[in-house]
Amino acid sequence: MAKRKKKQSAVGIFFSFFLKAVVIILGLVILAMSAYLVKELISMKNNETEAKADDSAFEDDQEDDLLTNASDGDAVLFETDEETTEAAETTDTAALSKDASIVVLNATETAGLAAVWKETLEVQGYTNVQVGNYTNGILDTSKIVVVEEGTGSALQQILPNAKMETLPADQVSCDISTEGVQAFLIIGNADNSLGQ
Repeated sequence: MAKRKKKQSAVGIFFSFFLKAVVIILGLVILAMSAYLVKELISMKNNETEAKADDSAFEDDQEDDLLTNASDGDAVLFETDEETTEAAETTDTAALSKDASIVVLNATETAGLAAVWKETLEVQGYTNVQVGNYTNGILDTSKIVVVEEGTGSALQQILPNAKMETLPADQVSCDISTEGVQAFLIIGNADNSLGQ
């Protein structure tokens, strides 16, 4: 019986030391991983700070170059969006008045789309707007067709992704009269707010 107690205590002591060794090793691994993660976080933060500093230095250099190399002919570079918009509206208002005859044409398979865009134009102050259908097929991209070159920039602001063209009114394929029409908005699938 005394031998049996010694065997159990020897085996028990072995497993006790073994478990303590495993716990110590796991603790060291956790400590090493924590130190590694802290080091990585610090280096990532330093890299972000350096990248921001490089970006701002690059922007400052570009701005200095633009200012130093600017001439009177480059004044357009320094116009604000507001000034550009005002200039476009002034030019367009003189050429295409709010009571100009405008036709909105539906070039999609969605019924009622031209009426929606007519309302949009009326909200912008246009008073002589008619609707119809484009008869030359379905378009993916919208078009703005003006009769006189240089008119229609205000319409381009309403329909910014549209292609601008200048054509005589009778060359626009539609199912309504084009007599006296000064501009056409031909709405394609890209501006189909009802079908999306």
